[in-house]
Amino acid sequence: MAATADDEARQKSKPFYLRDIQLTDTITLPFSPVILCVMLISVVLLSWMFSAPKSTATSSHILLDGDDAEARLNKLKKEINGNFTKFQSLAKVSKCPSGKSGGRLGTFSPGAMVPPFDKAIFSKDNKVGECLGPIKTNFGWHLIWIEERTFVA
Repeated sequence: MAATADDEARQKSKPFYLRDIQLTDTITLPFSPVILCVMLISVVLLSWMFSAPKSTATSSHILLDGDDAEARLNKLKKEINGNFTKFQSLAKVSKCPSGKSGGRLGTFSPGAMVPPFDKAIFSKDNKVGECLGPIKTNFGWHLIWIEERTFVA
């Protein structure tokens, strides 16, 4: 009992913001309001650090499958000849539903697409505004057009 009285006296001698948080006569939280604020700030800062901006890309593609898909895409690539409007019009032959909208896949981050597709799009060697491919994935063969890309270190 004497130890409890000493502990109580020690707690009361501290400024309120350094005292343990007393919820009821029998329930005391073993941390002070200052520690609680530090923990909350830490959680906010950590969540901000891990939700920082990521690299993104906006692209379109033409997907074909079959034994002659790679050869057909090579012919299409020659026909496209660096013209995005031509790429979009030829995307109608794509086996992907995105072909109806010019092959547009929208904006995505690394890891959102299958690995060979991701590697092609987020490789710094491949330039924005050029036709890439044919590239083989488990879905078939692709021609890819990177419309926009941002890298965040």
